[in-house]
Amino acid sequence: MTTQNRIDPVTLEMLWRRLISIVGELGSTLRRTSFSTVVRDIGDFGCAVFDAEARLLAQTPASTPGLCGPLGTMLRNILSYYPKGSFQEGDVFIGNDPWAGSGHHNDITIMVPVFHNGRHIAYVVTCCHHVDIGGRRATTESRDNYEEGLRIPMLKYYRAGVLNQDVQAFIAANVRSHETVLGDLQAQVSACHVGGERLCDICAEMDWADLQGLSDEIVERSEIVTREEIRRLKPGVYRHEAQIDIVGGEIVTIHTAVTIADGRIVVDFSGSSPQVKPAINCTLAYTSAYTYFGVLCMLNLPVSINEGTLRPITVVAEEGSVLNCTFPAPVFGRTAIGTFLPDLVYQAVAPGASDRICAGAGATPMWGQYMFGKRHDGENFAPFNVSSGGLGARANKDGVSCLAFPYNVGNTPAEVIESEVPMIVEERALWVDSAGPGTFRGGFGQKYVLRLLEGDVGPVGEVLASFRGGRFVYPPEGVLGGGSAPCGYLSIRGTREDAGRQVTLAAGDRIVSHIPGGGGYGDPRKRSRERVQEDLKNGLITPEHAREFYGYPA
Repeated sequence: MTTQNRIDPVTLEMLWRRLISIVGELGSTLRRTSFSTVVRDIGDFGCAVFDAEARLLAQTPASTPGLCGPLGTMLRNILSYYPKGSFQEGDVFIGNDPWAGSGHHNDITIMVPVFHNGRHIAYVVTCCHHVDIGGRRATTESRDNYEEGLRIPMLKYYRAGVLNQDVQAFIAANVRSHETVLGDLQAQVSACHVGGERLCDICAEMDWADLQGLSDEIVERSEIVTREEIRRLKPGVYRHEAQIDIVGGEIVTIHTAVTIADGRIVVDFSGSSPQVKPAINCTLAYTSAYTYFGVLCMLNLPVSINEGTLRPITVVAEEGSVLNCTFPAPVFGRTAIGTFLPDLVYQAVAPGASDRICAGAGATPMWGQYMFGKRHDGENFAPFNVSSGGLGARANKDGVSCLAFPYNVGNTPAEVIESEVPMIVEERALWVDSAGPGTFRGGFGQKYVLRLLEGDVGPVGEVLASFRGGRFVYPPEGVLGGGSAPCGYLSIRGTREDAGRQVTLAAGDRIVSHIPGGGGYGDPRKRSRERVQEDLKNGLITPEHAREFYGYPA
């Protein structure tokens, strides 16, 4: 952009904030028109707007990085099938290729090209987690990608504003909860159209033919401030190696090397374990999304995420590894690995950026249950119940309890799960002594007990369930002398289990989850006596814990 065409600072700030407001409205529209609890109550979705050159301008800040982050990759993959100029106003595109997008079939992307006065000016893209996508239900036991449900290639869901009945028919025929799935897809289409109308409003009000001048300013300025911020970090190569326990007792090793130099950050996972048989493998797009998010959380940027903030960051993972798997690897439970990546970046860079990182998160990986069955009123149920552990401690603050970091979805309210499934929440409480000790302690995890009801208020027949969770062997780590939090614990019908397998439940069965807290930051013996006393008074730690880790009283 030439100097004379620059947008003045006040107008730029107003329009930039307006773009962020537009993606917020996108998200609100999606939640309010969705059919499923996973979108409406948990917020498992992502929305973004891109300019006509497919550059990210803004994304929903309250969305999960695993769905928001890959939207640009998915858009570019759609455009490789339908190049710019081959579509027309009213076209709507659909796809769920795990390698092109967010890493598993359940996340379906809807993309709408935006036209103003006949000129193509932007793209609006949404992605939602759909609880049912056919195939095997919500399990890490699938042997390959074909078992994991309906694979939707890049297709036109609408052609010039007319619904493609053929595409809708094959989706409906391959998913069990077709009314919910199709309803959520229409919610995505509606949200995209709202976003498109708002972008056209900007062009009309500013008397612009397109948004390219605005997007040039946003991207160029954001890249400059991001590189300046990276230059404030101590340059060097920082390394960390971590073991992660997965279903079946197998151990995966992740090597992390973070290079900070010349206004750039390169995160290299070379040397990590090869892809594995359980369905926990990550595609490169998914790995990149969580790595970008972790790095950007570490940077104190005055701008929100866009193409310019992403440019100085590079992610490397060897093809065929668990972080860059090749087709047809099974990928359904990729959160079991991918959500660890911000933690691993922080563990690596802790010596050089101690004031910018947090200790290991007990919320990682995501904990929850998929449950499929029928109520006595004849209705089927298929919700996803999410519950989170604690955030790790920071340089001058305790961790936050029961926070969904880094996947950023909501804890499912007890009232919602009890209304959807014939079960009762017997207990949901902070797990005492679950925070990693430190000068600043981690956030607390939670103890969560569910029981399927019996008799006329219980389920009809058996319930098929699948469980997410982890940290059963390797706990959330502390940093810079901080202690680790306890390992996670899951029992089904009184028997200790790990997560990932499908389990058949019956009325009266009980599920007990102890979800870890976050790791501690700094030497626990340096924690203020007042903070230890406060935790004791509130019943968050026991006297034994205070004595063992904090030397209290002393």
